[in-house]
Amino acid sequence: MIRPDRARGAKAALCGWGILWLALGPAASRLAAERVVAIGDVHGAYEEFVGILQAAGIIDKNLVWTGSKTILVQTGDAVDRGPRSREVLNLLMDLSEKAPQQGGEVRALLGNHETMVMMGDMRYVSADDYRSFATPDSEALRQKELENYTKYRKRRPARSGAPKDSGPEAWLSAHPAGFFEIRREFAPRGKYGRWLRERDAVTQIGETIFLHGGLSPQLTLKSVKEINERLRRELTQMDDLWAKLASRGILWPYATLEEAQAEAMIEWKALEGTTGAGDPDLLAFLSLSKTNIASPTGPLWYRGMAQEPEAEFAPRLGQILKRFKARSVVIGHTVSPAKRITSRFDGRVIMIDTGMLASYFQGRASALEMQDGQLRGIYMGEPAQSLTANGK
Repeated sequence: MIRPDRARGAKAALCGWGILWLALGPAASRLAAERVVAIGDVHGAYEEFVGILQAAGIIDKNLVWTGSKTILVQTGDAVDRGPRSREVLNLLMDLSEKAPQQGGEVRALLGNHETMVMMGDMRYVSADDYRSFATPDSEALRQKELENYTKYRKRRPARSGAPKDSGPEAWLSAHPAGFFEIRREFAPRGKYGRWLRERDAVTQIGETIFLHGGLSPQLTLKSVKEINERLRRELTQMDDLWAKLASRGILWPYATLEEAQAEAMIEWKALEGTTGAGDPDLLAFLSLSKTNIASPTGPLWYRGMAQEPEAEFAPRLGQILKRFKARSVVIGHTVSPAKRITSRFDGRVIMIDTGMLASYFQGRASALEMQDGQLRGIYMGEPAQSLTANGK
């Protein structure tokens, strides 16, 4: 534990970037010796992301890695909601390549929003993000895909519950310039899709686990390696299922996830009572919500570590940490109520999503620094503020 006299001295001395010392109890003394900087949800807030990386000494004004042997962990949700997701991903990809030249490392983890876009769930893609992917050829591409979609609809036999054609204008409005470019770039062979499918969902440094959502008591997997292997396998299976059903003419290749699952359900019901009933591909596609990449209790979505009452959840948390041979967990996904880096369960859970995309969450950019058994919260332009083990 950080001694009170050291904490008071640090509080008195720190200013400028607003470095916040966290006294997090026994877990803090067992952190790895490496300098680790963890940053939560970015959601396309590129300027804020750059600013907090600079405040943490990770990059300079030219976006060049200056973090030396630091391990940078970004816990997912780099994309969606905000205006500059593409630039955030480009920077993460560049730093991932350049950091090892100085002995550093970038561990960019998957969040639920990365997997959503990869699966065609476009509900949170911003208008600015669409525009950032648009090209001079976008209008021609939209017209071509409108023709392809019209042919697809004509090939599909009439089905009860099938969506009605909304007309060309409404269709084009729902597929703005940049829509098809995003779908291609996040596909298995696309620039971002290929890179993201190589990322882990969970990582462990010393006795601290980092991930986006949290570890649920219902999760039966017993190691970080097992989780990453399972999620990667599920993403591959999802890609394969989509391709199979599209090749059979059941799905339009550029359908959104909602549209695709509606078509799959229509097909499933139409096959009832026929030799094709119980089609395994349709069943697997319709069961997507039960997989770890989409389930509310999966590592990308689970919020219990951030929201469950401490007194009630503490015994289960202890069991989870014991199973994973860990002392603490760092999570994003759930914005901390105070929009500050917040610890729970006597420092065993640390919430680092502070609502960086201020236009949506009214929060601020932050970074958690972990080094030599001590934890610091880094903010821009704010005075130092101490925090007790339970964030009060």
